[in-house]
Amino acid sequence: MSFPREAVKIFKALGDPTRYQIIRKLLERGEVSCSDLVKMFPLSAPALSHHFRVLQECGLMLVRKEGAYHYFRLDRRRVRRLVPELTTGRRARR
Repeated sequence: MSFPREAVKIFKALGDPTRYQIIRKLLERGEVSCSDLVKMFPLSAPALSHHFRVLQECGLMLVRKEGAYHYFRLDRRRVRRLVPELTTGRRARR
């Protein structure tokens, strides 16, 4: 996927407030279990599943399966490359 196309897909995903908050939580905590994310966000299971899928499809969120459990984390390299302000805690200059 070309850089502009990849960037558009990621920014569309981050344009949703819930997905942006999921990314912020993963930045704060590192790897988080699916059950912990469900506790953090008062949404239905299908709604959360949709958000997780969108974040995985654009390559921001990675999943590790361990038996029946799923653990999510960020692809920090991709986040740093496209949205460095998220990982550094600094705001972009205007």
